[in-house]
Amino acid sequence: MPHGLDSSDVEKLDESVSHTKLLKSGDILYRQGAAFRSLYAIKSGSVKIITLNQESGEDVMGIYLPGEIIGFDGIATGKYQCTIYAIETSNVCEINLSKVQNNIPDINRQLLKHAGKTINQASYACSIGKVSAEKRIISFLLDLSDRYLARGYLHTEFNLYLSRSEIGNLLNLSPETISRGIRKLERDELITILNKRRIKINNIKRLKALITEG
Repeated sequence: MPHGLDSSDVEKLDESVSHTKLLKSGDILYRQGAAFRSLYAIKSGSVKIITLNQESGEDVMGIYLPGEIIGFDGIATGKYQCTIYAIETSNVCEINLSKVQNNIPDINRQLLKHAGKTINQASYACSIGKVSAEKRIISFLLDLSDRYLARGYLHTEFNLYLSRSEIGNLLNLSPETISRGIRKLERDELITILNKRRIKINNIKRLKALITEG
């Protein structure tokens, strides 16, 4: 968010961050239906987005990575529209929206940029539900890779903190289909499964080509 702000505004932004929260795996940052309080920036770690469906079950809507901002879902109605769970030990910075807007008039442009990215991620999640199972899995992996790359992290090797069941829920596929799809990508030597969670992408160019094939 500080990108594009001058040094004095960056200092004001720092003053608008009330404190940093340490979340352990499974901790809840905020619940669906709770009154909007703040925006939150992921400093380290990652969290998952959960919403309640009509059957009172939970649907996985996606994950947030370091450098991404969450909480925009609570601005319009004054209530958060989803629940945020930490999927690993994570640090999040609480941002007082009113204070930061008062201190930095130009901040809205940066906030809109982050809100736009959130909308794009939601649109992406809807769009991949219309393609084959293999393409959904590849798109999921490439999306994570692109987001890690944009933040300066290793983008060809990372952890899949979501379980096969959660990934299946996100992509509207069964856990068995997710497992078969990941094993096929490994047999084709496009990825390497390093352990239960961690994977390595061996050929990003080929994966991207598979997405565009008819």
